[in-house]
Amino acid sequence: MEKLTITASDGYQLSALYASPDRESRGSIVISSATGVKKEFYIHFAGFLIGQGYHVLLFDYRGIGGSAPVDLRTMDAYMHEWGTKDMNAVVDYLVHEKGLKEIIWLGHSVGAQLVGFVDHAEHIAKVVSVNSALGYWRYFPLPWRWLIWALWYFVGPLMVKVYGYGVMSKIGWGENLPRNMLLEWRTWCLNRSYFRESLTELLDAGQFVRFTRPITAVYMSDDFIANDKTVPLMMGFFPNSPHQILKLSVREHTRGKVGHTGIFRKKYREELWPVLLAIIEK
Repeated sequence: MEKLTITASDGYQLSALYASPDRESRGSIVISSATGVKKEFYIHFAGFLIGQGYHVLLFDYRGIGGSAPVDLRTMDAYMHEWGTKDMNAVVDYLVHEKGLKEIIWLGHSVGAQLVGFVDHAEHIAKVVSVNSALGYWRYFPLPWRWLIWALWYFVGPLMVKVYGYGVMSKIGWGENLPRNMLLEWRTWCLNRSYFRESLTELLDAGQFVRFTRPITAVYMSDDFIANDKTVPLMMGFFPNSPHQILKLSVREHTRGKVGHTGIFRKKYREELWPVLLAIIEK
C-alpha cells in the first residue's frame, strides 16, 4: 500500500495507507480504527478487500501509531477530534485528491461511533459498523464490568498521574493514549449516556441528527463490549439514519474466540472475512 500523509484542517499530519485494485473498481472503503489500534492491524483485511476490487484507505488518528508525536506528554488533543478533524480530513482527501465518492465507511468500534461528525456525509454511501457500542461500564457483563470500573476509577487516573499519559500498552489495551484523550474517554465511559452530554454541552449535537447515511451494525456474539444492550443504544445516536443490527454467532462460523477485534485477524480469512464482505456488499 502507498504511504500517505493527510493534513487535517488544523494542520495536523495524519499517517495513512492507500491502494487501488488491479482490476475494475467495485467501490471505495475507508477502514476507521478502534480506539488505540494502529492502521497496520487491518492491513491483511485491507489486502483482502483490494483483491476483491476495492480502493482501500487506512489511517491513524492523531496520537496513534504513525500519527503520534515522539513524546505523548506534549500532546493536548482530545478523542472527539478523531471525528471532528481526522475523519473529515480523510473524506476530503479521498474526494478532492483521489476523485472518489460513494465511500463505504467501515468503522471498527469508535471508528463508527464518531462518524456522525463527518461534515460532508453525502460522500458516504453507507456505514458498516463493526462492534461499535455505547461504552458505559455498567452495561458490560461480569466480571468485565468490574475490571473496566477499576480501569476508570483507579488505573487510568494513576497512569496519567505517574506517566503523564495513558500507558495502555502496559495493560494490553492497545496503543498508548495522550492524557486528554484518556480522560475524555474516561468521562464518556462513566456516563450512562456515553458522549451524549459532550455533544450537548461542548460539540455540535445537530451533526448526529443530520447524519442520514444508512448504517449496518455488526457485532460478535462473544464481544463483551458490543452486546445486546450497548449496540442498539449506540445506534440511538443516529436517529435519522436507517439502520439494521446483525449479531454474528461465533459458534456458527468458527471454534475460535473472536471478541472485540478478532474478526480482522488473518486467521479468520476463510471463516469470517467472506461473511463481513457479504455484509459490506449487501
